[in-house]
Amino acid sequence: RRADREAVRRALEQVGMSDRAKDSVDALSGGQHQRVLIARALAAEPELLIMDEPMAGVDLASQEVLARTLREQVDQGATVLLVLHELGPLEPLIDRAVVLREGCVTHDGPPPRALGQHALPGHDHVHPHAPAGAGPIRTGLLS
Repeated sequence: RRADREAVRRALEQVGMSDRAKDSVDALSGGQHQRVLIARALAAEPELLIMDEPMAGVDLASQEVLARTLREQVDQGATVLLVLHELGPLEPLIDRAVVLREGCVTHDGPPPRALGQHALPGHDHVHPHAPAGAGPIRTGLLS
């Protein structure tokens, strides 16, 4: 239907992919593919977006486009729930973080600041010294 095509056009425009609308998904980079998947969700004009690691494997330029797109969604009244290990470009957008460790809530409030080696650029989140699954999982809520 015309309304569906218009919703898809708007969603692709929001994520900066309207110029690739006719391209095969196989011709897209990882970041572009992620942006198309997010456009697919946006085309439905959801009130709630739940995303698991939307920035994983995505280049910085795509991360910035996705951060801007999510901010626009929040500004239009949507709620965005994110599961993240790295806040990256989304950090300024997150107003609440719930940090879990071993299934327990260790923080609920504004996003905590990274400390020590965790604050270093390029920090590797593979921790051989930690028990499997013991690393923090940050859940951000944009509203």
